[in-house]
Amino acid sequence: MDTVVYILNNTKGLTSSRICGILFQGSGCSKEEPSLEWTVDVDLGPKPNVRRTDYRKANAADVLTIVQLSDIHHDPTYLPGGNAVCGKPMCCRSSQGSPENRDASAGYWGDYRSCDTPWNIFEDTVQQIKRTHQRIDYIYMTGDIVDHAIWNTSIEKNSDVITKVLKQLQADFPDTPVFPILGNHEPSPLNVFAPHYITNKKVSTNWLYQISAEMWSVWLPSETRETILKGGFYTVLAQPGFRIIALNNNVCYHFNWWLIYNPRDQDDQLKWLAETLLQSEKAAEKVHILGHIPSGDTECLRTWSREFHKIIERFENTVIAIFNGHTHNDHFHVYYAIEEPTHPVSVSVNGGSVTPFSDLNSNYKIYTVDSATYNILDSETWIFNLTKANTNASVNPTWFKLYSFKDIYGVESLTPTEMDKLTHRLAANRSLLEEYSRYYVKNADTALANGCDSQCLKTKLCYTATAKMGDSTQCDRLMQEYEAANERGGDSGIINTVSGYLKPLING
Repeated sequence: MDTVVYILNNTKGLTSSRICGILFQGSGCSKEEPSLEWTVDVDLGPKPNVRRTDYRKANAADVLTIVQLSDIHHDPTYLPGGNAVCGKPMCCRSSQGSPENRDASAGYWGDYRSCDTPWNIFEDTVQQIKRTHQRIDYIYMTGDIVDHAIWNTSIEKNSDVITKVLKQLQADFPDTPVFPILGNHEPSPLNVFAPHYITNKKVSTNWLYQISAEMWSVWLPSETRETILKGGFYTVLAQPGFRIIALNNNVCYHFNWWLIYNPRDQDDQLKWLAETLLQSEKAAEKVHILGHIPSGDTECLRTWSREFHKIIERFENTVIAIFNGHTHNDHFHVYYAIEEPTHPVSVSVNGGSVTPFSDLNSNYKIYTVDSATYNILDSETWIFNLTKANTNASVNPTWFKLYSFKDIYGVESLTPTEMDKLTHRLAANRSLLEEYSRYYVKNADTALANGCDSQCLKTKLCYTATAKMGDSTQCDRLMQEYEAANERGGDSGIINTVSGYLKPLING
């Protein structure tokens, strides 16, 4: 309550329309809120006419291997055999009593129900990566180390979990650069990221930026410290011609109460992003962007999402790919030009999650990247089956490659042009879309048992082409193709609003 009270007492010109516009993204609000309409104030100059190379056949020696770890959500109180049906938002914790029967017992290697990651899953994930992938150039860690026990956060508890996980990564990958970002569960209370100039210790997020700057310094150069302390974001020239930009885009999350205090570009992060990309463009660098929340999600502030999309489109020759987390699922998104909506300009990929919360198998991802263009050549998703693993607590899970993106979908690479083609194939081929749906939930037994009907399939199809919150342009186009291809099968009805179909997909 300290944060809420501080914001209500110190926000000038606070109106109900501002609160409504943030929490409900304008839906059902009585009037438009002027404070929610803003632009990033930076002169980016004209966009170059030259468009990037989409595909180049690379030899094995000309590729980088990148691991993506996302949404670890380690629960330090996870109890094997504990209560997995506790009646609370999160279960399997040592404080939640005994299960009523054997079926309600938490598995040794995790649980498909609303339970987070025991330490043995995280340890085994790291060891699996080490023993299976001998050459790893970089690790992208896309947020959410802390568990889902949102009623039980504290600076001390969150700091301990963050420190434990990062120290384990340092020990296991002493010679591998790791590029971490923050998730919405890292602060206490969760979701709440105060502007850097808020120094009141009861409500400030500076403690999180300070611990991040300290822990991340093992992998990052000293010049990143300034922006990490300012807002949890940074940039690194990973090698000549290749830059990584790590964002704290949790500031766009509509449950970040500080948006009520000031909904504009918090800590000038988007302005910094645009200026950094402008310098990269001048230096002929290629860029990968890391950001926890996919920009097209209904939970990302509409204005922030729009301005981010404008920046990505402006720098389509520079931004090669965007890596996200947050949803726990395995999916992708294509960005399209605003004035030329059939032209794809960028692509984002999601890392899934180490946590099985909820109805998911644990996973990590391996990307093969062209070291000349920095295009993603292929993506592999690695999992273990949780049901099978829990049949024997004394044997480590059997990890396996669930699929190769290139092999399954027949793409030459994961470039915008190829991924745009794939969205149309998914719309025209229900069997392929059903396969995409299975991989979306990482072949988890409980999720597959729940099934995915026509409406569910259409929801996931639309999501692939939604990168700007509230924009249904591409969704409508794909729905027309889907309906035409499935007319004989009896499917009907186009999803009319982006907010209507994205909400069920967000796990966070």
